[in-house]
Amino acid sequence: MISIIVALGQNNLIGNNNELPWNYPADLHYFKVTTTGHKVVMGRNTFESILNRLHKPLPNRENYVVTKNPLWHYPGVQVILDLEKFLKEDHQDEIFVIGGRSIFETALPYANRLYITHIRKAYPGNVFFPDLDLSQFSLVKQKDQNEISFCVYERIKP
Repeated sequence: MISIIVALGQNNLIGNNNELPWNYPADLHYFKVTTTGHKVVMGRNTFESILNRLHKPLPNRENYVVTKNPLWHYPGVQVILDLEKFLKEDHQDEIFVIGGRSIFETALPYANRLYITHIRKAYPGNVFFPDLDLSQFSLVKQKDQNEISFCVYERIKP
């Protein structure tokens, strides 16, 4: 199963100069608890931002990095050269797509589930989530906490 996990600010903001525009410890905890023990798929820029913050890949998860460079490698990280081919494979386990924008854009048509933290506060930023038609999904879980809401959506089967 392909899932996307993302925090969306107003106007679908997701980033500012390769960093998160906000700091919500509850959201970071939600991300950690939700993705631990699973495969996480990300682009090179997202991976680099994680390295800048943690100085290592995300712990207790299988890290997959999408790159066009077949020579790129990092210890303990799997490389994906063709994201669409990877997404089309039959995945029995839940796989989390964690960014960035172009990775989300490619993965969105394949996503069965969305874990979205909606942030109801304006922040400056320059990277936005692709157009999202939530009418294709059903809200199955919501937890509100101050200015953020943790929501889980499942794709409506045709």
